[in-house]
Amino acid sequence: MGALALQVIGYVETNAYDASLRGGGAATDSGSPIGVVDTGFFLTARLHAFLERNRHWNDVLAGVNSLVLVVPSVYAAYTMLWVGDFSLVFRLLATQLLRSFCGWFTYLPPDPEYLMSYYDFPDVFQCFVKDCSGDPAKQEVLPFVSFFSGHVGTIVICANHMYMYGHRKMAVMLHVMNIFQIVRLLASRGHYSIDIIIGWCVAVYVCNPAGRLGSYYARGEIQAVLPQTPTEAFEVVTGISDSLNEKRVATLLKNPDAQKLMRSVRKKEREDVWCSVKNDTIAQFAAEHLKTEMEAYSRKED
Repeated sequence: MGALALQVIGYVETNAYDASLRGGGAATDSGSPIGVVDTGFFLTARLHAFLERNRHWNDVLAGVNSLVLVVPSVYAAYTMLWVGDFSLVFRLLATQLLRSFCGWFTYLPPDPEYLMSYYDFPDVFQCFVKDCSGDPAKQEVLPFVSFFSGHVGTIVICANHMYMYGHRKMAVMLHVMNIFQIVRLLASRGHYSIDIIIGWCVAVYVCNPAGRLGSYYARGEIQAVLPQTPTEAFEVVTGISDSLNEKRVATLLKNPDAQKLMRSVRKKEREDVWCSVKNDTIAQFAAEHLKTEMEAYSRKED
């Protein structure tokens, strides 16, 4: 596996600029005047040509996409204000803040073939303060942060939260809509492929600590998770703390009792007796037991 991974890495590094290997033109033809080689653009070339000839369809798809983004917004407000669960909102805010941070330090200009629509997000909001009465095909492109995709990140975070808390049909529907969204974003040249890939990775892996922070905040225990010493602050900033937590959890899961409890939780989830983990007494017992074991392990480690 290691040798295969090294071969893939070496092949990509030595052929990074060869558009012909991705379905584009000649090896020296990037397919873009600014020199960007994007496989997603090559794969959606026909759809891009269709949308370019039929700009009204580009507006329709952009409008539908913007309406889809209303669902995560309403769901996030519901979980925060009605349920009292702040984990989702914290993850969404952390993702958007990270996106703004990246966009401030490196601004990626839109592709020259970008098909702007005043019905797209965030253009629709910019039109409240700017004149959007002209033909978007002839107007200057409204600025927006490209790296990374907030569209993809928002949908994935909300869909995964829905799935975890019993709204599985809606979650699957959102993930399916996200696939269509990705195709549209590439076809309209609204995002590069790397924007979408990293948006997905941030939603699945990077923003998890923010979700945990939101859970502690909802319980009024946020001070308990903030760094108390310079060493703890260093571990949090460098990411070592997450690795240490993974190591501790792996050690706990070697305990036969913990393994038995985890199997019981998984069985109950498969049976789908309860829609929420909050109502699953076995899951609560397992979580409390694991928390006790982790605290004991931490004291022993200290």
